[in-house]
Amino acid sequence: MRFSAYFWMTFLFCALFLRMPLAQFEVNASEVGAIELDAIAATVRGQAITCYDVENSMRVLRQQLQRSGMTQLDHSQLYQRALDTQIMAQLQKHEAHKLGIKVAVAEVNGAIENVAKSNGLDVKQLKEALKAQGVSFDDYRENLEKRMLNNKLIDIAVRGRLKISDEAMREYYRKYLANPKPVREIRLAQIFIGVASGSGAASVQTKQRNIKSIRAKLLAGAGFTDAVTLYSQAPDASSGGDMGWFSPGGISPAFAEVFQLPVGGYTHIIRSPAGFHIVKVQEERWKEPELGESHDEIHARHILLKVPERADEAIRAKIMDRAQNIARDMQNADDESFATRAKEMSQGPSAIKGGDLGWFKRGQMVPAFEKAAFALKVGEVSGVVTSPFGLHIIRVIGKRHIDPNSFEARQGQIKQALSNAEMQTQVPRWLASLKAKSVITKQSCPQLERMKAPQAGASKAH
Repeated sequence: MRFSAYFWMTFLFCALFLRMPLAQFEVNASEVGAIELDAIAATVRGQAITCYDVENSMRVLRQQLQRSGMTQLDHSQLYQRALDTQIMAQLQKHEAHKLGIKVAVAEVNGAIENVAKSNGLDVKQLKEALKAQGVSFDDYRENLEKRMLNNKLIDIAVRGRLKISDEAMREYYRKYLANPKPVREIRLAQIFIGVASGSGAASVQTKQRNIKSIRAKLLAGAGFTDAVTLYSQAPDASSGGDMGWFSPGGISPAFAEVFQLPVGGYTHIIRSPAGFHIVKVQEERWKEPELGESHDEIHARHILLKVPERADEAIRAKIMDRAQNIARDMQNADDESFATRAKEMSQGPSAIKGGDLGWFKRGQMVPAFEKAAFALKVGEVSGVVTSPFGLHIIRVIGKRHIDPNSFEARQGQIKQALSNAEMQTQVPRWLASLKAKSVITKQSCPQLERMKAPQAGASKAH
């Protein structure tokens, strides 16, 4: 059975953390004796990483490399790589807990259904397919949840702090979208060696020697994916360094040279604020311009009064009476007065902005709110509008008709492209800073460090 790239990217990410049977690891018991897998390999912010955790990561890394044709493996290198993988996983888990970030059961169920659907399967068939690959569904689910948690963490800790200026968006539109034409898109992969902010010259020079050594191995014929597995410190290392598809203007300026490369080519060493990169062009495609349909938009403010879920009829009537009084007061108010009242009384997240919801088109708001808002003229204020979120009083600030290729129509797409370009350097920088400011104590797993790495095709111990 064939699976989509999305399935395998998810599978490989999860595989780094799967707990596989110990019998699959070849051990010369006469040389090393019993393996103390409950021994501590490292502590991260007071949380222990056991030798058992490291051994699991080593095994999966070894199997990945052997499947790609590598049979001569540096055991000490595998150990260090596996340990670093566990340390970064622990750091991100701690940060997510600190920020109160969680993944709901329904979200995980939805993600599993999407994976199954993308492969033409239902969930039961996906479970059977995983079992045929030797993967426990419970482990798959657990590690998919970890990936989703990390994605949420990065969105909040990194993407949520990006500032994309209107000037930058308009420049992108002028250069790449104002005159629609087919564009070459390329799929990229990278090897990344991070340099923490404030690192001394000696540390930077060591990292630079490391990345030069890696590039020399590539020039000598080493596989790019194998090098990613062994060396790369980027979060995309778990999926072969895959960075996704990019079009001109949608990538960090530091990486712009990749658009001059053919498929299979890779860059010189690129220095970014986050560290050192080698980027490879994996695939290319020509994409025709996508034009949407013209549509109408409105710009509105609102005042929201929430109704507690368990409120009785008397409390609901009291909140409704209050909303009706506000609606009457605002009927002849100017925009400034309405914004002031929204700041004082609105209970929604837009209150701090005077209830400003920005521009929106049909389909972006709940039906009752949308119907009332689009029925108003500019400057008019609604009566009380009931929605699942509570009671609204709406004021329309402006209306406009959007051409499908206008800047306004493409603004969301442009912001996403520029944000993604920033994320290419900001995520590795954030991960490096997370590690640099944490207390990490590395100990030792002597038995693991002294083990002989089994060669491809070696028999398993029983």
